[in-house]
Amino acid sequence: MERPTYFADILLPLPLPTTFTYRVPRELEGQLGFGQRVVVPFGNNKLYSGLVIEVHTRVPQFAHVKYVQDLIDTQPVITDLQWQLWEWIAHYYMATRGEVMAAALPSGLKLAGETKIVLHPLFNGDLSLLNEREVRVVEALTYRDKLSVSEIAKITEVQKVFPVIKNLVEKQVILTEEEIKRVYVPKKETYIVLTPQYQASQSDLLELISTLPEKQSNLILAFLMLFEKEKIGGVPRQLLLETAGVSSSPLQTLIKKGVLMQEEREMSRLPQVEAERTVADIQLSPLQQQKLDEIKESWKQFSVVLLHGITGSGKTELYIKLMDEVLAQGKQVLYLLPEIALTTQIVERLRTYFGERVGVYHSRFNEQERVEIWNRVLSEGPDRFDLVLGARSSLLLPFRDLGLIVVDEEHDASYRQMDPAPRYHARDAAVMYAHFHQAKVLLGSATPSLESYYNVQIGKYGLVELLERYAESQLPEIWIQNMVLAKKQDQVEGVLSHFLIDLIREALEKKEQIILFQNRRGYSVRMLCNSCTTMPTCKYCDVTLTYHKKANLLKCHYCGYAIPVPESCPTCGSHDVEMKGFGTQLVEEQLQTLFPDATVARMDLDTTRNKNSYQRMIGEFERGAIDILVGTQMVTKGLDFDRVSLVGVLDADHLLSYPDFRAFERAFQTLSQVSGRAGRKEVPGKVVVQTHQPKHKALSYVVGNQYVEMYQQQIKERAEFKYPPIYRLIKITLKHANQELVDKGAAFLASLVRQQFQGVLGPESPLVSKIQNLHLKDIYIKMNKDGAVEHRKKRLSELITQFKTTQTFRSIQVVIYVDF
Repeated sequence: MERPTYFADILLPLPLPTTFTYRVPRELEGQLGFGQRVVVPFGNNKLYSGLVIEVHTRVPQFAHVKYVQDLIDTQPVITDLQWQLWEWIAHYYMATRGEVMAAALPSGLKLAGETKIVLHPLFNGDLSLLNEREVRVVEALTYRDKLSVSEIAKITEVQKVFPVIKNLVEKQVILTEEEIKRVYVPKKETYIVLTPQYQASQSDLLELISTLPEKQSNLILAFLMLFEKEKIGGVPRQLLLETAGVSSSPLQTLIKKGVLMQEEREMSRLPQVEAERTVADIQLSPLQQQKLDEIKESWKQFSVVLLHGITGSGKTELYIKLMDEVLAQGKQVLYLLPEIALTTQIVERLRTYFGERVGVYHSRFNEQERVEIWNRVLSEGPDRFDLVLGARSSLLLPFRDLGLIVVDEEHDASYRQMDPAPRYHARDAAVMYAHFHQAKVLLGSATPSLESYYNVQIGKYGLVELLERYAESQLPEIWIQNMVLAKKQDQVEGVLSHFLIDLIREALEKKEQIILFQNRRGYSVRMLCNSCTTMPTCKYCDVTLTYHKKANLLKCHYCGYAIPVPESCPTCGSHDVEMKGFGTQLVEEQLQTLFPDATVARMDLDTTRNKNSYQRMIGEFERGAIDILVGTQMVTKGLDFDRVSLVGVLDADHLLSYPDFRAFERAFQTLSQVSGRAGRKEVPGKVVVQTHQPKHKALSYVVGNQYVEMYQQQIKERAEFKYPPIYRLIKITLKHANQELVDKGAAFLASLVRQQFQGVLGPESPLVSKIQNLHLKDIYIKMNKDGAVEHRKKRLSELITQFKTTQTFRSIQVVIYVDF
């Protein structure tokens, strides 16, 4: 019987619509399976690590099939259910599976390399049979041990370099050496253990000690003491030498004598934390216990439950109780948070109860740490992370048996991945992932998204409401400060009203803390020439540059472009220039002037770029080392501080006036959330909102804590104008460096789309019409939410493929946002 030939379909981390088929070499037959990584050649000179999706005997239609080069893993690095999620994300959000793989896998698990060229060991140096290009390669290799294919292309000055390499290989002048960079390297530590002889007989060891020199006997005694104390079957080499107070020489002697031996052990890069309390220690109020029971009862009917709990109502305690019940069943729990900043506080609370079972996953970890977390989530051993806390990327981890997903602050826009693809919404994808695992989902928020509350109203989700603060603490008192009137009455100093300044002074006198919210970083929003009204703009983006005083630069917050602050107007030369608007840096400076004895800190992207900067700043604020915390949206979300009595919103107008159909909803959410930071324990809370629009309806809903009324008013408008959540909205953005081309391309694509769809808007230039030297055009499509949505997306995909294959528009980037 003829031996079958095996092939493997491999997924590569590239934005390509399909898998690629490779032949399985005889020596790897029977070893390859789903989810394992293999090394495969792709293109002319690249090697990639890809994932095995299927092994089969179906012969591909194309003639030349490349071989799998190597097997990296003996076990799968992804799970079947994780693969189902990847496929769903790719399909639903109109991305490719390769893009999902690239987003999901840590860089340490993605390998790429190039073919390397070395001189053949039998080459005798005879150049007479070589042409000019071949001679250049050989001469270069006499100076370098090895060259990459791209380096040879530069040397020979030809793009199609493979014929040159092929000829040199055939002439036995060079050899190819495939290299691949393995990014993840386990951390190892040297441990000292007894040799088997002395492990078996302690009496022999004790007899030996009396015959050894003093340093060697002291080292053995230190080893025995640490061995008993550490209880991990060995003693770290460095710890042993430090405890014994000796150099490495006595240790090496004992190793040569066969008394001790060294072994390398893989060590965790992650902190090891023991649980300090049990979940049973948490005492729920009668209302919390009632709501906990309601959630569990609602789960009997709905797999997804929305917990609408006002700020400070004690939602986290309910999360912990529910997590504990799921973990007791041997299942895993995922706790999603919208911002890395929030993980700092909550991880300490969770580790208090769950210790080493808690894993934290977000982009601030280095690649080695992320791979270790990935492996421990995937593990079936005792080191498995049962409870993972993280931002949206943690949804893509390889969970084996999820029992519960908690999506905290579920309304937050940070759950939407904007760039690069896949442009998914983590909240909605979490609902689908839980469905694959037959797990439950709890969405929590004080200000639920209209989408989630609408799903409650149509009977898709369950609802539990927790509308009283914990321990009878009261919601803060909210004042709307009319800045138009305050300026007329000369009641403003800098960017602060006298009313707010007086309340800050009063709080400081009581040793209470203050949070001030201004959602613009930098010092000033823009520089303005009063003579010709010129404002310096970014060279690559359609935005004005923001002044950063500390660096004395004008910076673009979209691409990072920066210039020194000009002494005069770059257009007319006038010296009559001034800074307009204000950011967190200016607020910080004014506070330091007004309150020189107070400790002021600023929390924004500029001050929290390092991995531990959030943790350090939040820790200092918790300890009372910071009196006033000024921040951007980071300070609005979920943080819990006992001594905060005053919150100030310095400029509500940019929230209220933003040109977006969700602006009203998001203004209500942001203002309600930041107000909720005040008065969370025994300290009464006060909130001051500074605005030039004191009669804006959103502000009245915030003051009255009227979420349901806000929802009813907004859902009526959304229905009237055919916006989500009543209708589905897909946004298509076209990008190109040539503005004329992108305008023509957008008009052409819009005409194609209008032939197939109703409810098409655009093309229009967005608010920022150029980013990183690329001009942008947007097209919006409104669709009914019915059974034909998938058919419409398929048709849209075909139209975009038709557009991309049109020669004139082939170079235009097309970006799709589903459920925008």
